[in-house]
Amino acid sequence: MRVRKIVMVRRKPGLTPEEFRAGYEGSHSRIAVRLFGHLWLSYRRNYLTLGHSFSGGGETQGADDLGFDAVSEFVLRDEAAEAEMSRIAMENWDMIKEDEAKWFDQAHCWTMACESVEEALEA
Repeated sequence: MRVRKIVMVRRKPGLTPEEFRAGYEGSHSRIAVRLFGHLWLSYRRNYLTLGHSFSGGGETQGADDLGFDAVSEFVLRDEAAEAEMSRIAMENWDMIKEDEAKWFDQAHCWTMACESVEEALEA
């Protein structure tokens, strides 16, 4: 059974959104693909620009207001691939955390498993 993970990250204080994105794309995601890409079916990074409140007030909020700058998603083949990813991560923990510290506000980053429901849309 596939395993889907969502990662919500906030940029390190002092970085602009552009610096954060350049670091995520040029460094951290490259490490992730090198270490784990063979285990993933997909890997997607979404950078937040503007959000609108559902409260009806029409307020516009940016990443700073929402508390995170990017939402990433990766899908693993199965639980065995997830276990292998954990093993590889532990072997490379210091390097991963050192790179994260350059780009992420590590105290405000979350990884969670999720179940997805995909709607079959008719054209």
